[in-house]
Amino acid sequence: MESLNGRRVLVVGASSGIGAAIATAAGAAGARLGLVARRRDRLAELADTLGDTAVVAEGDVTDPQSIGAAVHAVADGLGGIDDVVLAAGVMALGSVEETDPERWRTVLDVNVTGLLTAARAVLPHLGPGGTVVVISSMSGRRVASAAGGVYAASKHAAHAVAETLRLEVGPRGVRVSTVSPGFVATDLVAGQENAATFGERMHDEGLDPADVAAGVVHVLGLPPAVVVVEYAVQSVRQLGYRN
Repeated sequence: MESLNGRRVLVVGASSGIGAAIATAAGAAGARLGLVARRRDRLAELADTLGDTAVVAEGDVTDPQSIGAAVHAVADGLGGIDDVVLAAGVMALGSVEETDPERWRTVLDVNVTGLLTAARAVLPHLGPGGTVVVISSMSGRRVASAAGGVYAASKHAAHAVAETLRLEVGPRGVRVSTVSPGFVATDLVAGQENAATFGERMHDEGLDPADVAAGVVHVLGLPPAVVVVEYAVQSVRQLGYRN
């Protein structure tokens, strides 16, 4: 595993799933951590497992004031921020014809506007040698199903946001990488009507969140002269291979 010894890494969306796994892996690699999400109780539980390396701040990516205050709290607590992983995200399944537009709005508010809002809050803290990792999805590369179309639209937008950030902050020495996993065994669609079968597939065929986290640690630990433009990863089970 690459060493992140002493690097100050902010994980936005750290309370569960991929974000929590990234925080755990980065901490194991020696990073000092800032953990931000809406659910402070879950963050506190995670921080307890990480020892004294984590600064916790409650923040909502859909609220500019909230996420701005959280980022400042982390920067103050850590004495700065070297790298950020933007991992907050939601999924809602359903066809365009039959889905309540409010569900579309939630997906786009978190996955697109929230991504931009969190990036805007943290970019002033990053300097040469820093890294932005945007957690997108293989759905940002293709639309796999009609039911996942709105989610895919949001992740196509996430890819575009990452490309935009690379153009914006690359000239000052900040790297921007997109990480695009396929199915991951998380509770992303837990409790959603008509999503039980899809949720079972995610767990049966998906990557362990720790697999994605290992990729993120690799991206963060590469020499400053190297940037991973996109790290796309899937489980062999999802692809139908034997293992």
